[in-house]
Amino acid sequence: MVEERATYSLVMEMENAKSIDWDEIGVGLKALAREIAAVSASGLARPTVVISHGAAESETDALHRKIAAEAPQLGQVSNLIFTAFPGGRYYDLKNNGMLAADGNIVIFIDSDVVPEPGWLPGLLEPFKDPKIICVNGYTYLSHDDFFSRTFALIWFFPMAHGDSRFASKRAMNANNVGFRREWIVSHPFPNHNGFKVSCTLLMRELLREGHKIHNVNARVYHYSPRGWRFFYWRALVTGRDADRKFVALNSPSRTRRVAKSFSRWFTMSWRTTRRIVGHARETGMPLWQIPFSLIVGQVFYSLAFWGQFSFAAGIVRDEIETVPDYIGHS
Repeated sequence: MVEERATYSLVMEMENAKSIDWDEIGVGLKALAREIAAVSASGLARPTVVISHGAAESETDALHRKIAAEAPQLGQVSNLIFTAFPGGRYYDLKNNGMLAADGNIVIFIDSDVVPEPGWLPGLLEPFKDPKIICVNGYTYLSHDDFFSRTFALIWFFPMAHGDSRFASKRAMNANNVGFRREWIVSHPFPNHNGFKVSCTLLMRELLREGHKIHNVNARVYHYSPRGWRFFYWRALVTGRDADRKFVALNSPSRTRRVAKSFSRWFTMSWRTTRRIVGHARETGMPLWQIPFSLIVGQVFYSLAFWGQFSFAAGIVRDEIETVPDYIGHS
């Protein structure tokens, strides 16, 4: 599957586990165990699975018992270890977990995604080529009601099916990606105030060094965002992060940043309309719901515009983004 004597480890952060139910986490853990068993059956060595959490070290045993109760198979097919980074955010937990990984390939997966059959072999197979540094999987949102279908249409993940054009241009998925350990340890996810900016900065480092991101059809589904509180907060932080990315990748000029907030508003409004009208049928959305979905999508990206504009104009200060306690499930 990969080159001879290759070993691999998996790192799972537990930050996102705060926003879903434990039975949902258990579905993902069982699927992960299934994938590891399939790879081990093909001859690859038993991996280490690193569970990286942001609670105190004293809470590790309780977390271990919860995981063992939900998915005892995981401890049977892997060497399960736990690392604590008290107060750590999403990327902090990935970086901290990576340091405990002992395989020469490190795969990052999140606690709120569920691998499809064939995910792990698909992610490992390209590493047969020693020139490949990064293998990026395919993440999509699950959907079973009006709001989850709308999110699947407007979100930054491609849809599960019928979205090949968007999928071919997808960015790095920090929740479904593998790296050569030697490279990622020397290029950890950058420390940044943004919520989901560090993976963009890491992708820039990778490309700047002349490496390519190898996209594969190694699929996981991500539980859909939930609740109007999450909707409101995530839209605003999406806008603020868009401005942060513009500063990092393009220009710190306040005039250019403000202008970008308007151009992105128009771009995302048109993209939202095009995707909902063009792909609603593929999600199973009834025709009568499409106008309401368009309204929800436009509200989301109007809030994102305000988040980006207010940040670019200096109305809102640049502070560390954390998930507020009032949000509840996401």
